[in-house]
Amino acid sequence: MPHVSIEQFISFGPESEFEPLALPRPLQANGRIILEPESIRECAKLAFSRIAYKMPRSQLAAFSAVLESPESSVNEKFVAASLLENARIAAKGTYPICQDTGTALVYGWRGDQVDIVHNEEIEDLLAGGTAEAYAQESLRNSQLGPISMIEERNTRDNLPAGIQIRSVRGDSLALVFVAKGGGSTSRTSLTMESPAILRQDRLEETLRKRIQSLGPSGCPPYTIAMVLGGTSPSETLYAAELAALGLLDNLPQSAGDDGTPLRDRFWEEKMLEIAKESGIGAQWGGVHLAAATRAIRLSRHAANLPLAVAVSCAANRHIAVIAGPKGWAIQKLAHYAKDSYPSFETLRKDVFDAAPHIELSKSSQDWLAQLRSFDAGTIVTLSGPVIVARDAAHARLLKILEKEKHLPDWFLGLPVFYAGPTEAKPGHATGAFGPTTASRMDSYLEPFMNAGGSVVTIAKGSRGAEAKKAIIAHQGVYCAAIGGAAALNAAHHIRSLSIIQFEDLGMEAVRAATLETLPVIIAIDARGNDIYSKE
Repeated sequence: MPHVSIEQFISFGPESEFEPLALPRPLQANGRIILEPESIRECAKLAFSRIAYKMPRSQLAAFSAVLESPESSVNEKFVAASLLENARIAAKGTYPICQDTGTALVYGWRGDQVDIVHNEEIEDLLAGGTAEAYAQESLRNSQLGPISMIEERNTRDNLPAGIQIRSVRGDSLALVFVAKGGGSTSRTSLTMESPAILRQDRLEETLRKRIQSLGPSGCPPYTIAMVLGGTSPSETLYAAELAALGLLDNLPQSAGDDGTPLRDRFWEEKMLEIAKESGIGAQWGGVHLAAATRAIRLSRHAANLPLAVAVSCAANRHIAVIAGPKGWAIQKLAHYAKDSYPSFETLRKDVFDAAPHIELSKSSQDWLAQLRSFDAGTIVTLSGPVIVARDAAHARLLKILEKEKHLPDWFLGLPVFYAGPTEAKPGHATGAFGPTTASRMDSYLEPFMNAGGSVVTIAKGSRGAEAKKAIIAHQGVYCAAIGGAAALNAAHHIRSLSIIQFEDLGMEAVRAATLETLPVIIAIDARGNDIYSKE
């Protein structure tokens, strides 16, 4: 029986989806392809530069489908229209699609007839080009390197990148570059299940729990990939990552007993139904938690049944590059014109006309009384000053609170926006600016609120029981902003932004921002009502 590998089924799409890349054509000698080191470095730089601002056509089509669906709620339509407008603004090349410009991932398949001049290491070349792209485009440096088991520090260049190059037969080099945000990565899960779940009712119940647990924090609408089986847990996760990018779409829909993997459309439809029933929708409630699904089955050891779930989020950024005898080619990315989708301004006007407007101020707390009066599910717009702080700043503030028994004055009296923006380009007030996941700061709420801080917070996604308990006790309010709309926010909703504390934390430094009619939804109101809770 021949060896079967998922590598032989990977598909990058039709040739019509690619365009020539202006790099020197590979040399050919003795039946082998020889690549210039600088071409490999440059292709990485170009790829990560492009996906910072543009997405695949399929992703924008998914937003349009939500916008046009008769099942979509008004909230979902507004979120989808905002994501499309965000894509239009980002495509101009000033503000990245998302403030989390991601961990730089490279999946590669190097043919056994492909050489590199001077036998240079391909991983080093790809990492070098990646670092150049992040520096040139002022993309966010999100990687933390360990100092000890507890201590860590920003690496300042977004390296190391996650580079996986596999050897295959052939005379081409295929690379897929992915900017993977932390929110969607954190939705990844891997479990070792009992083979007893291999019944329709048991598998459906297992998937229901896994899909509902994805929640809104990873910026839906998602592409949800499920992989069942695998010769090892690492193979299962690898297949899930590829499936979420659409790279396994050409798998056969049936197989014999030779270990060939398959794609199951029945279970993809079942996953869509489960996602729809969750009620989470495209961030602010609805039916479009999932824009697409992939269900993949792999062979397994008789005693093991790995199950992996992975997602691609609303800021789904990836691009393929192929080098071979014909030269270099790069995947085309989409660019929506203003009139390519129903008017964003019309939807925006309808929502904004109905939304109460709140003016924030440190000198008056009238805004707090207003926010406390609204019920969960109310959309409001916010203008005025906020404090911008996230994980590392919260950890440092907690140490200050524990040592000095109070929080600094500059942290009090204003909403706290959980965010880490990209660096502003010359002539602009801010870089890409969007919310990070609220639940990571849940453990800080009670001590901070008890000390008079974080009474109102702005972030994305749901919060846990610990946070909700603190919000009820202190009559706090949690507002959810749209995740994946960082270019839109930068262009229209952030008037000013400056570092005020902890500059050494890099992108996690504390900032003062001034909002301009930023739309948010009251996700948890002062009475503890929660738009994401079914209780």
